[in-house]
Amino acid sequence: MNKFSKLFTKEKLINYVFIFYLISIILDLHIFYNSISTFIRVIIISILFLIIFFKYATKKERLWLILYFLLLFIYIFFHLWNASNFNVSFINNYSNLQELLYFLKMSMNVLLIFIIYKLNIDKNKFYQLITISAFVISFSIVITNIFKIGYTSYDFNNPQYNIFDWFNTPLINFSLASSKGYFHLTNQISAILILYLPILLIHLKENKKKLTFLTIILTIIALFMLGTRVSSYSTIIIIIFTTIIYLITSLINNDFKIKYLLSLFIFLIISFGLYKNCPLLSRNVFYDSIFNMDEDEEIDEDVIIDETKPLNEYTLKELKKYLKNYNISPSFYNTFYPVQNDREFYENYVSMNTSKINDTRFLELQVIKRVKYLNNNALDTYLGLGYERVINIFNIESDYVMQYYSLGIIGLILVLGINICLLIYMYFKTLFNLKRYFNFTNIMLIFSLSYVLLSSYFTGNILNAISCNIPINFVLGYTLYTINKKSKQSNEYYLGLKTTTKTMAEILDGIFKEKEQTIIYNINPIIAMNLRNNIDYKLEINKSNYNIPDGNGIVLASILTSNNIRSTIPGIDLLEEILKKAEIKKYKVYFYGSKEDSIKKAVQVFKCKYPKLNIIGYRNGYHKNKNADLKDIINKKPDILFVSLGSPLQEEFIIKNKESLKDIKIIMPIGGSLDVYSGNLKRAPKIMQKLKLEWLYRMIQEPKRFKQIFILLMFIILVLFGNFWYNDDKMR
Repeated sequence: MNKFSKLFTKEKLINYVFIFYLISIILDLHIFYNSISTFIRVIIISILFLIIFFKYATKKERLWLILYFLLLFIYIFFHLWNASNFNVSFINNYSNLQELLYFLKMSMNVLLIFIIYKLNIDKNKFYQLITISAFVISFSIVITNIFKIGYTSYDFNNPQYNIFDWFNTPLINFSLASSKGYFHLTNQISAILILYLPILLIHLKENKKKLTFLTIILTIIALFMLGTRVSSYSTIIIIIFTTIIYLITSLINNDFKIKYLLSLFIFLIISFGLYKNCPLLSRNVFYDSIFNMDEDEEIDEDVIIDETKPLNEYTLKELKKYLKNYNISPSFYNTFYPVQNDREFYENYVSMNTSKINDTRFLELQVIKRVKYLNNNALDTYLGLGYERVINIFNIESDYVMQYYSLGIIGLILVLGINICLLIYMYFKTLFNLKRYFNFTNIMLIFSLSYVLLSSYFTGNILNAISCNIPINFVLGYTLYTINKKSKQSNEYYLGLKTTTKTMAEILDGIFKEKEQTIIYNINPIIAMNLRNNIDYKLEINKSNYNIPDGNGIVLASILTSNNIRSTIPGIDLLEEILKKAEIKKYKVYFYGSKEDSIKKAVQVFKCKYPKLNIIGYRNGYHKNKNADLKDIINKKPDILFVSLGSPLQEEFIIKNKESLKDIKIIMPIGGSLDVYSGNLKRAPKIMQKLKLEWLYRMIQEPKRFKQIFILLMFIILVLFGNFWYNDDKMR
């Protein structure tokens, strides 16, 4: 390994990621929060991704990533084209360059998830990084609040009240008492700490260190100091949820610890104590004062509103006063969406029969809907109005809604859909393999991600910020790795049938080295369903160490549960490899089964393909006298026996006659392989094999196989919901 390669080992890359992560916290400070700091983070993430992409990614992973970015590139091209064809003349604050930079920033989500997923970060290092990050952020917020320095939550003035004043001043001024340290945006810091809190609670259960306990208390206090509804309510919700999940999982796994439960109660008491005195309780008074402020102009107090007169006859001043009387913030109709540009909108808006007239978020949404309506372009639904255009009108305080209008349905799926899809995947994987995945750690990790992604809908300004996306995708990548991490088990069980996780090379090496008899069974959904109620046969089959996953249904079941089996080992391919080895080792081979025509042609093919292969005999499977078939096999004394009777007849033949066939070194059922070699049945083209569509090709050849689709569906359902009971120790 040269010096250059040593710089990019996984251990080194993990250290680089940790340093970058901690630097990113510093870049979230208001003084550094700008497009330059964002660009620095984009560059670092991109470099780390390229190193891992070329050094550690598999061929399949590279293809998927290339496909994703190709789709994203095509979408961006059409999105920019659509956003440029905009027809509302009084809205013109838009730049294609800024729009491209936004997509560059948002594409970091997938890159970062992949980086963390591939680095296989050790759990101790993961928790260590989260603890350090949470401590630094929380401590800085708490200490600046105590000394009344830093910034208030919704502007950049010094707070006038600290946490001690909360308990001494009745109905404390929300705007002067809530604080965010020296960070830039309150919602983003709230989201990061909300993400961290469940992870810290996991860490406390596992290590019980005083630093972790202290960090949790600091995080709880900091979340109340931030003063948002989401940060304050979430603290209590998270601790209550953690308590419930801990009680359930500890009872199931029999690892209940009273000290940890007492810790959770302490955190809950602290949270309720802070909530009863926190600035959040005076939030409504603060917002009422904002509504009564005129930011841009003073309206003549002498202006008299004649409510009998239609709104369209009001002068501009009269209409503004009318709007102000509805508690609509003047910043809306003076600055963000000036009434003189679209007074029809405001006239219709105040005529709406709704109690949400003075709800700023409702008004923001109605304005964007109006802009979309005025643009009158059907493609806006799919390609979006443009992020830069929408944010320059309003920064809609609801993620997903913001992306829907700015990016369209396609953009929303491509930019944020990956996170949601991965989260759903982890939910299903946990649900479908409760015995393995339903534990406190997994549930809390998934919950932390779910909660922050859900809260972003209610608070906004989270999923568009790289400062939030870095920790969210860091945790997502780690959780995905944890859920997908292969166990060291050499076998998996599907409906009670043991299936090897070994590769074809490992199987070949093993069966030719075994001193005792080796029986190789093909495990696929059809066989599993045929034998699901036959415990005796399953026990016999499970005695073999080389039951191969011969079918994409088994791989799919593995992906949805253990993820230990990544590819099929088709019986026909293993047959070919065994014949190659048998020719070299001069093993005697016998074929039994199939029709006379098929077996004759197949044997001729094998003799031509492997001239030195010692085929000592064969018999078709249609003789009525099965005892004669068995006697012929025993008399010929083969080293390898291939049985082609179809399932479950071939398995029954091997199991019933196992004692009589005990001197044969290798026995393997091969289904319809001889029909393929004889030419009576064609195998799927290579492209269909690579695309995992060989089953479809066979169904087209043999339409009667279409009913097997329902068997496959039933197999998947039973594996997902019934595998827990089939995996009883008596089947192992």
